[in-house]
Amino acid sequence: MKRNLFTSSAVFLFSALTLACCGGSSVQSPSTEEARAALVLPEAPDSAQRSAAVQAARIWGFVKYHHPAFARKSLNADAEYFTLLHRIINAPDSARNAVFAEWIAALGPVSMRSNSSVKCEVFNDFAWIYDTLQLGAPLSRMLAEIRQADPGKNRYVEQTSVNVSYIEPEYTDIPDEDIAYRLLGVAKFWNAVDSYSPNRNLTDRPWDEVLRDYTAMAFDSSVDFMALYSRMVSELCDSHVNSWFIPLFGGRFVPVVCRFAGERLFVTDTCTLVPNDFRVGDEILRIDGKSPVERLAELAPYMSCSNRAALMRDGSYASLLTAKEEVQLEYRSRGELRTSTLSTVDGEHFVGRIYANLYSPQKPTFEEVADGIACIRIGSLTCDDEPELEELLKRYDKLIIDLRAYPAEYDVIHKLLPEYLFPEAREAVAVLLPQADTPGTVVRRVESTERSSDSGRLFRGQIVLLVDASSQSMSEYFTMFLQTIPGVVTIGSQTAGADGNVTRIQLPYASFSLTGLGVCYPDGLNAQRRGVKIDRVVEPTAEGLMQGRDEQMEAAIDCLNGARI
Repeated sequence: MKRNLFTSSAVFLFSALTLACCGGSSVQSPSTEEARAALVLPEAPDSAQRSAAVQAARIWGFVKYHHPAFARKSLNADAEYFTLLHRIINAPDSARNAVFAEWIAALGPVSMRSNSSVKCEVFNDFAWIYDTLQLGAPLSRMLAEIRQADPGKNRYVEQTSVNVSYIEPEYTDIPDEDIAYRLLGVAKFWNAVDSYSPNRNLTDRPWDEVLRDYTAMAFDSSVDFMALYSRMVSELCDSHVNSWFIPLFGGRFVPVVCRFAGERLFVTDTCTLVPNDFRVGDEILRIDGKSPVERLAELAPYMSCSNRAALMRDGSYASLLTAKEEVQLEYRSRGELRTSTLSTVDGEHFVGRIYANLYSPQKPTFEEVADGIACIRIGSLTCDDEPELEELLKRYDKLIIDLRAYPAEYDVIHKLLPEYLFPEAREAVAVLLPQADTPGTVVRRVESTERSSDSGRLFRGQIVLLVDASSQSMSEYFTMFLQTIPGVVTIGSQTAGADGNVTRIQLPYASFSLTGLGVCYPDGLNAQRRGVKIDRVVEPTAEGLMQGRDEQMEAAIDCLNGARI
């Protein structure tokens, strides 16, 4: 049964004598370097020691974000982690809970949180802190009290209007592949998500399992930190998360731009980086003897993708990764099987081409795509385009808004388009904003569209929205606003499922982005991982890609010309 977040029955006071003996608020941490030097880790930890490290990470992170001691500059959370880990991992099983309790008591007393008028929703109730069988009654009572405490202004998180910002040190001179810093990195990332990600509960695996598995992997020196981190952050199933799968798998590419239709990979841009005989519509069958989907299966655990559509989008270029200077390709061109040896290119020279193709295709902002039907492309539309937009909307009564790219300008959805498309203000999205001073909770805020200031300028015709896996983040946000227009129809395929503002966390050796907000429809349907609502699903087909057709655009035109959805 879930507990109410702020119930007095869960509040227990520390013993004043215990606090006085342990030093109270006078505690001061050593430097991170000093604490690391004092940490002794087993070369081959047994299962009990690995379990102890998992518990140390969990309790340290919980206390770090809840206890008011971590508002003080005298307390260094990273040094406290190393110190606590040393004591816990070298203590007998029977003494570990007492060690945890002693460490917490030494941090000093806490004050109870006052009642707030802000209505919070709980996404993590930290139910494990009430497990007296695992923790023992004294430690469980301490953690329950800290859960109710006023944390003050924590040094490691900062509330913003759009997310929680993580404030972590960047280490530039730590030893390569240091096990202790790897463990610290795992503990930091896991706890940041556990306490502040509204999307914590949307992962494929329970988040608790992630800490256990990657703590064990951090101990394994045969796994380098790039592989460790890439796999760990990918567990969040978030297309906003960056990982290192490109350098991990060679850093070079077969220089053609492709797209999957089902599990078949087709050329959509032959490029000019190296001479080749490819044509748009050619099917890539094997690369050095492996099919594209076989290659993608090897990479998938290192790629953070919100859903399969995003995985296949990124897999369309990831499957072309290699460490070799040349690769042998088997492909089908106009029904003929061919083999070619092709030079590869460094990722730095090719990634920009890939991203431009996916998110910023070079097409006109305004275009007549069929008789009497106009298209507006969000990827290049700006507020400076208002005169051309106004003229376009006067001349056409059938409109396609193509959102299969990243929007060129944020103000377009709040300043430009409302004047012509939104007859009234309507609820568009519900944002779930994590609360820095109350880990595990969010405040739900509903955002509404603007409305036209002049009804005489409103577009009165039919509108179709086009989306696919390249519709990510701001593009999905735009779509949700545009879907409030009466009578609008959305056509396409699943979007990337990574909406909401991006935040960033610094870990030892690297930093990572992640979605910092939850984003839902006003009716409660979650857009994270799922993507936006679609009225008619149209997936690219093998036949369409071989012919170089845009089947989603064709479907939008058919819809506006009277075809049934």
